Amino acid sequence: MPLIKNKFSFTYLHLATALSITLYSVYIWAIPSLAARVVFKPPGDRMPRTSAGGASRTGPTCGINSSNSSQENVTPILPRSNIGLTVAEHPTIFIYIPKTKAKTAFFSLEDANEKNIYQGRFDLPQQAGIMQIKLPSSIPELKTEQKYKWSLAMICTADLEPDSPFISGWIRRVSVNHNSRNLQANLDSVANLAASGLWYDVLSTLAQLRHSQPNNPALVTTWQDLLNSVGLNAIANEPLIN
Repeated sequence: MPLIKNKFSFTYLHLATALSITLYSVYIWAIPSLAARVVFKPPGDRMPRTSAGGASRTGPTCGINSSNSSQENVTPILPRSNIGLTVAEHPTIFIYIPKTKAKTAFFSLEDANEKNIYQGRFDLPQQAGIMQIKLPSSIPELKTEQKYKWSLAMICTADLEPDSPFISGWIRRVSVNHNSRNLQANLDSVANLAASGLWYDVLSTLAQLRHSQPNNPALVTTWQDLLNSVGLNAIANEPLIN
């Protein structure tokens, strides 16, 4: 009887050890695998890019060190085409804000005919990082197959100055397709949105996931790979600050 018990214990221990090793291997394998599934497909249209304003005559603008590095400039989180697609009526825009003395910024949205849709001021975060600007539901929803230009200017003094750091980007809202309808927020939906070229929706969904699962390494890796894929390597590791 003791011999049978020992054999049973040994077999149980062996199976438990094998299962633990298998589960650990699957966990390690799953993280890069999930991240690698997200491949962004950029749209064909391209729009002009407006870079950050240069330094003023009296020194660096807004306390920002002027350089060629994205980490030192206000930067739109957009593909190289400077335009992103969305199916959202009121999408969220992502912008990298470097360390700055500016306390507020001016934001505006206009249609392709330069008709003003929305404008307002908002407070800037105290730390450098990637911030989100959600278009309010109180403004008219974006029309499908229409292009919109958004702009952001840093307010360094009492009001806007000609040399204030200034950037702009473009949005085109497209019709909802079968791949992006009623998607739940998970890595599969992120991959689906990326494959459909829906840049604003990819970022918004992934940011939502990162806020709800701050300790999930697969989400961090996916975010970094997504930004790296469009040339934003310098700020891919910057934190989400709101």
